[in-house]
Amino acid sequence: MALNARGYYVCAHCGTTSFPETVSRDGIRVLEPIAEVRPCSSCGGSLVHAMLDACLIEYCQACRGLLVPRRDFAEIVRRRRAWAQSQSVTPEPADVAELRRRINCPKCGDRMATDWYYGPGSVIMDRCVKCDLVWLDYGELNRIVDAPGVDRGSRDAR
Repeated sequence: MALNARGYYVCAHCGTTSFPETVSRDGIRVLEPIAEVRPCSSCGGSLVHAMLDACLIEYCQACRGLLVPRRDFAEIVRRRRAWAQSQSVTPEPADVAELRRRINCPKCGDRMATDWYYGPGSVIMDRCVKCDLVWLDYGELNRIVDAPGVDRGSRDAR
């Protein structure tokens, strides 16, 4: 069986499909190891292919970090904030010392840019300009989604 772009397996011989059952409490569905081993930017563990909402991402099962294409990151944030049902949470201020951290992109090995996420959530995140990828440490996506704002719970699914 081969993994397709929609996150499930299709048998090349008979056409049957199989859906991975492993889903984390954050909605991440682990699919399979990545053929070329890529080290996690934070802990050095191996990344795996995973699905977050309808987007193919790379995920570290050890530290639960996420490597997400920037375009998909924006869509995930927009949808999750629009459909949020829980009470919003005012985020704690980010640790500005994180602005000095230096990590490398798991895909190309170049140094990632570390900067403020200029949306809600008081998050400092890393991005690879060359690969157009965003690295999120565990909990950062939830901080962004849970932060107050008029778009939260709007159900605007444009």
